[in-house]
Amino acid sequence: MAGQERLKTDVMEKDLCSGCGMCVGLCPYIKAVRDRVKVIHPCGLEDGTCYSVCPKTNLDMNDLDNFVFKGPRQDQALGVYSAIYYARAAGGKAGGAQYGGAATGLMAFALDSGLVDGAVLAGGGALDPGPVYAATVREGMAAAGSKYTAVPALAALDRAVRDGAGKIGLVGRPCQGEAVRKTQQGCHSRAHDDREGAVRLSIGLFCFWSLDPGFYDYLAEKAGGEEITRVDIPVEGLRVTTPGGAVPRPVEEIRKYIKESCHACPDCTSEWADLSVGSTELDPRYNTLVVRTDVGKRLLEEAVAKGVVEIKPYPPERLPILRKAALNKKMRVLQGEGKPPYLKLSGEYMAEIRKQWEVLG
Repeated sequence: MAGQERLKTDVMEKDLCSGCGMCVGLCPYIKAVRDRVKVIHPCGLEDGTCYSVCPKTNLDMNDLDNFVFKGPRQDQALGVYSAIYYARAAGGKAGGAQYGGAATGLMAFALDSGLVDGAVLAGGGALDPGPVYAATVREGMAAAGSKYTAVPALAALDRAVRDGAGKIGLVGRPCQGEAVRKTQQGCHSRAHDDREGAVRLSIGLFCFWSLDPGFYDYLAEKAGGEEITRVDIPVEGLRVTTPGGAVPRPVEEIRKYIKESCHACPDCTSEWADLSVGSTELDPRYNTLVVRTDVGKRLLEEAVAKGVVEIKPYPPERLPILRKAALNKKMRVLQGEGKPPYLKLSGEYMAEIRKQWEVLG
């Protein structure tokens, strides 16, 4: 096990930090301002949980598959899953929820049913998002809506564990789900044994990239002093909504704000979550919902039975499009000599990824 100094040299100084927030809550000498995570004072420990649970250190894809799913994957594009649907919150979604509001609706149901006692979320507004721990359905609904910058939400997880929160749910980016799974594997010091079983439900978000804080200044400029009520980045480009209406902008204007660490991430569909949620890129009334684990399957079945969430079959003609997008992301990261050193996968996995990518053309 390595510690804080290796975290600085291997992750932070190489622009690999994704701003997940896990180390922020573990160490009093690591702080975050917006998505910027920095060591403010050396801790003096040669070994530390901060390094071992970081999603940008020693991420063994084969090992995580075996840990979470008890075996290897067959689909190298989307990972292990048992079903995929179009889904939406039934009976009206939370005001700020994106598209069908499936992630918000499912976590609200998990809170209401007692599956979890609280949820770690990215809350706040378009210009001031931040980590949130929601102990009630109302608090969870208030955090609804996509945040396109890298909110270090896992800082709230560590605080919640220290405060004795009990069973915790997470709605987070792929890197945040990976950090939680590494913790569950036991990749931590004995001082942090209490983190191992803390998260009982992981709802992962589709995420092709996050934006750095320069995006806030860009948004403020385009809003022209008006309050921003919604930000969305569909396929056709950016949409900034104010009381005066929605202003479309070309997506090329924001590419310069993509975090460098996102170019080193092969997972765009939260492959090790219990449930994964993203847009459909076809019907804005629904989300794409991927069911991965028994925990996720049971939650969805109960939510559908109670009329909390509606699902319908995923259009079969859309599956190759989704798989191709995921494999393109993987291949941009994994092929050639530029593969990030923190990623570990067998030759068999890599060969199968390439084979499935080539089949899709």
